[in-house]
Amino acid sequence: MVDGIPKYVSVRDHLRGSVKRMKDGAQLPTESELCARYKVSRITVRHAIEDLIREGLIVRSQGKGTFKLKSPASSREVINGRIRGFWRQQHDLGRTVKTRVLGDRIVKNADIASKLGLEADADLIELERLRYVNGDLQQYVCTYLPNAQFPEILEHDFSDGSLYDFIEGRYDVRLARNEVVVRIENVDSRIAGYFHVDKGRPVLAMDSTVFDGFGSVVAFGVALQPPAYSEIEFVINGVPDSR
Repeated sequence: MVDGIPKYVSVRDHLRGSVKRMKDGAQLPTESELCARYKVSRITVRHAIEDLIREGLIVRSQGKGTFKLKSPASSREVINGRIRGFWRQQHDLGRTVKTRVLGDRIVKNADIASKLGLEADADLIELERLRYVNGDLQQYVCTYLPNAQFPEILEHDFSDGSLYDFIEGRYDVRLARNEVVVRIENVDSRIAGYFHVDKGRPVLAMDSTVFDGFGSVVAFGVALQPPAYSEIEFVINGVPDSR
């Protein structure tokens, strides 16, 4: 402790400044190198690094090292009064949006069927995707829809384009409301591989329940954000004055 400040805090603050001057994706020195640089123990260095990981400034990849994350501010998702979906929102901002479809299949899932207001054994479409903006992976999303209502979804190529645009255009369904729950989820080994983080890493998750103009649920989805893109902007408008 120096002047009442724990050693790890001094190391963390100095290291934070060094990391901010590094290029995005650059690798940090090893723990041994940092111990020698700051003349502190390995546990002190690890404590400092863990703080910067929690801040979202760096990420540790098992067997590879620790790296500076990219800044998320320029491409955060915005939740406002319009239901546009991630693809349409980013595309309208002039960004290059690409989608990698991991799978589209018919499944049965009693819990998801309940969220969609269906019988437990109903056939559900499961559409699993990775979203890239300007070349960077920014979202994993898994969406469920009633197969009986939207059977042509399985025949459509969603590697480019919006699922919501397709539903509204092909089926003449007006998407009227989206209820979003934001939470934290620990990723499994498969998602950790996509995000280049350790298994069990907490990431930002969003559950979306989309309703049509008649109040029926038409889609339920879960989106996970990589640590570098864990900012969401909420825009809340007041009720217009009727006077």
